[in-house]
Amino acid sequence: MRALLFFVIPFLTGCAHNELLHVTDSDFHSRQIERELNFYVANFSTYATNHFYVGETKTDRGELVKALVYWKEPRILMNYGELNNDVTAGAEIFAWQGHHLKLDRDTVDTPEDIAGSTYLVTHRQWVDWMEQCLSKGKMYVVSLDEATKIYPNTDRTKADNE
Repeated sequence: MRALLFFVIPFLTGCAHNELLHVTDSDFHSRQIERELNFYVANFSTYATNHFYVGETKTDRGELVKALVYWKEPRILMNYGELNNDVTAGAEIFAWQGHHLKLDRDTVDTPEDIAGSTYLVTHRQWVDWMEQCLSKGKMYVVSLDEATKIYPNTDRTKADNE
């Protein structure tokens, strides 16, 4: 029974937004990821330098569709969905989909500890996804100074909430 729960609970809990994610490669092209990372840093970071590891989870003819992103400094995993090129300014937040998973805040020891929550994953699953991003993902470094120059009118009070 325990073995069955180990395999079934991640499907029932909505871990990582209703699917088990697997980083497949870092050989992708993205028209928007750098813009979206700068937007995210400008709005939510308090770190001078930010390291992101972007691992594709879905592509279409080499173009990034979805990715799992590990933000090293606060130890957060985020789901990313590529937006269209014609997205209006200010819509960048929609690229960051669902609930982010922060180590220790959103992780528990065992599948039983999830207890039906859609906002928790096991510590082991979180570490596995993070390691996939590190080993198979593409690294991006974003400085807070550069990001706030690109997005000078951001509400920096949100940075304290991440």
